[in-house]
Amino acid sequence: MTTVEPGASLDGEQLTDLLMRLLLDADLRARLAEEGAEAVAADPGELECLASVDLAELDTTARRLRSQVWRPGSGGSLATTFPRSLKLLQDAGATESGLLTGFLGSPHFSRFRLIPYTAPGLSAEEAFASYLLDDAGAGPLRDTVTHELMIALFTALTCEQPLSFVIEAEGIVRTDRGHATVRTYAAASVATWGTTPGERAGAGATQVTDLAANAEAVEYAYFATSAGLAHGVVSGRVAAAFEAEPTARRETARRALARRELW
Repeated sequence: MTTVEPGASLDGEQLTDLLMRLLLDADLRARLAEEGAEAVAADPGELECLASVDLAELDTTARRLRSQVWRPGSGGSLATTFPRSLKLLQDAGATESGLLTGFLGSPHFSRFRLIPYTAPGLSAEEAFASYLLDDAGAGPLRDTVTHELMIALFTALTCEQPLSFVIEAEGIVRTDRGHATVRTYAAASVATWGTTPGERAGAGATQVTDLAANAEAVEYAYFATSAGLAHGVVSGRVAAAFEAEPTARRETARRALARRELW
């Protein structure tokens, strides 16, 4: 894209907003290409900028942005972070391209930390998960998106201090050795996940099939320590460590986890 000098009626923030709209809105780019700057400019300041845009370079930059968002880090991508969630969505008829387009056009994307604005932002993973959870309902998709988000966040908590992004997911608590949280999932959802190679099961973890015989829902805990990520289905005695009120039951559970170097 060619360099554009802002007009008198377009300050730096307005110029940034215009350029981001062009990069994120394929329909706006198409109208600009087919109908010209006069058809899409909202005011003389925008007209001055739009008239100097190199359309070919704009399309190239937009494609690069999509690739950067879908593959935000050299060690992984949204596709590799949410493989089970995307499989569920694709089985329901969604496509990667459609999901990315929807995410880019959603308010969740504006909270992604790589978008230029003043305040700290969310990780790409949490912003994308928030977008998926908007329409996830209460079934396996919600459980699976949440689980894969927790794995991503807790993996970051084991190796990135201080974090380069903020975490808004509720229920994550600090421990003497790092961070921990517990979530309640349908046993049927958890039974489809398994454990990623190289990750430890959480202390007190029980095979979901053992618990599913007596309960439709299970407690699933995540622990981030300097030794790495641990997660898995836990018993009620272990889940008691996350109770809000200080009780003998909670302190007993936390001491037990501390002995296993998880709290």
